[in-house]
Amino acid sequence: MRTPLSTGLAAILSFALAGAPVMAAPASPASAPLGVVVQAEHAQVGADATSGGATIYDGDSLQTTWSGSLRANLGGPQMFMRQNTATQVHNLPNGFSAELTSGTVVVSSKGSQVFELLADGALIRPSGTEPVVAQVTRASAKELLISSTRGSLLVTMGDEVKTVEPGGSYRLEVEADTSDPGPQGGPFHTARNRFIWFAVFAVSGATAIGVWRALVSPSAP
Repeated sequence: MRTPLSTGLAAILSFALAGAPVMAAPASPASAPLGVVVQAEHAQVGADATSGGATIYDGDSLQTTWSGSLRANLGGPQMFMRQNTATQVHNLPNGFSAELTSGTVVVSSKGSQVFELLADGALIRPSGTEPVVAQVTRASAKELLISSTRGSLLVTMGDEVKTVEPGGSYRLEVEADTSDPGPQGGPFHTARNRFIWFAVFAVSGATAIGVWRALVSPSAP
């Protein structure tokens, strides 16, 4: 005959054993390391102020203030963020992707290294395997400035693809594609956007040197 005490102990033991697998299950793994901050001034990774040597993880948001800057090695390619710039970065094989929500970034890659920048609906990436150094500015929700000082870029929006050759600089304006006629022959606003391209100028030697210096230091690969 069981006593009330033994019955209670058995119930407690049964509950503990049932909960053991749940308690022993490991917590969800943290995001994989993506890269490292090489230099930083008045900058943040996530919600925390950062400096050189900080680890960057897949999905981190990076931000600089009006007087800040940040340079990072992200899986091989490098990215330099000028003042008042915000991005969110993700891992790619041999590189990274970044959504540029404000400001200006300078990016560089070598050989098989890759990067992808997403801004205002446009996807910007190297067109081949040659080394690339480029600068992208998100001036507004409908305007981008893109320059290449080394290597060529592919800029894609929907089924529209444009190549930016080395030394080229363009201002891109986003507008609704209204080229298709409506049922009565009037304008029909499609759901797609398109870019209007304006050649700004060939990148000057001084600009090229400035962009290059933004990504070169004794610790650069």
